[in-house]
Amino acid sequence: MNARKISVLRLLSDGEIHSVTSIAAYIQCSTTEIHNTLRHINIPNIILIGFNNKGYWWKNPFNWLNEDLIFKNLVRNIVDKVIYLRILDHVDSTNNYLLLNELEKRQDINDCISVVAAELQTNGRGRWGRSWHSGLGESLTFSIGWLTSRSISCLTGLSLVIGIAIIRVFNSLAIKNVYLKWPNDILFNNKKLGGILIELRKKKTDSTTYCVIGIGINFRLSDNIKCLVKQNIIDLFTITGVSIDRNLILGRLLSELHKVLIDFEKYSFNYFMEEWISYHGFEGKKVNLFLPNDSVIEGIASGVDPNGALVLLTEEGKKIFNVGDISLRLK
Repeated sequence: MNARKISVLRLLSDGEIHSVTSIAAYIQCSTTEIHNTLRHINIPNIILIGFNNKGYWWKNPFNWLNEDLIFKNLVRNIVDKVIYLRILDHVDSTNNYLLLNELEKRQDINDCISVVAAELQTNGRGRWGRSWHSGLGESLTFSIGWLTSRSISCLTGLSLVIGIAIIRVFNSLAIKNVYLKWPNDILFNNKKLGGILIELRKKKTDSTTYCVIGIGINFRLSDNIKCLVKQNIIDLFTITGVSIDRNLILGRLLSELHKVLIDFEKYSFNYFMEEWISYHGFEGKKVNLFLPNDSVIEGIASGVDPNGALVLLTEEGKKIFNVGDISLRLK
């Protein structure tokens, strides 16, 4: 996805018919280049209609991420707690962006966060390096940079706490029956709606830990993207029947995420444990746990411990499993 295609689509997203000449003048290039650009915008879910000599019209534009609208949906008292909010047209990975551009710049521990969101991730990833597939404007993909005094060993429950913030926001918007799957999946009807990827780095200059919290939520996926994903997935449009503004969700999420990060810093995961269990969709159900050595443990999901480790009731008794290269599935 090149910059010219993005610029043309941003212009066409106003719902008006634009002539090739006017588009060329706006982009500051030749009409021939615009013809070539329009010819090669073959993006799933984007329908451009040509009207003979009148120009082009985008039939189904999405709402682009917009800094002003995101800040409008932030809780007022945390607006100054965001160091910066950067919106990118495309990036390989929002997590990578923060790790490369901010890791050693953050010096003081405070309750501020930095945020990078992207219209398109070209190399988004989930746990175990799996690819996160999403087309232009089809998902909300963003990352938060947060500096904490907690050591890496004391951050095992962080992905679970982030999941709580997401469920709280969905509940506040009457998006019901969304639940969590240990340790980092957002599900609806046992289909994946979103995911969380936490990456931790110890600062070289002091004893603090830099946390990059990546979040992806499916909003309206094209059939092309659905075919690429090798698991059951779902999006918010399928769940609600309406196109929800990503700016609204992101503003609400940043507000709630800021709140839970402060509480997590003060009280640790134990403070959230009962709430997380109430959101766990597999709680009390028979499950299979797939371990890195290809063995499978059967049991009943029975909550988590104060560090966020999964508790499983097996024939041999209660067992505890830490977050790692393991997978949980319904039996």
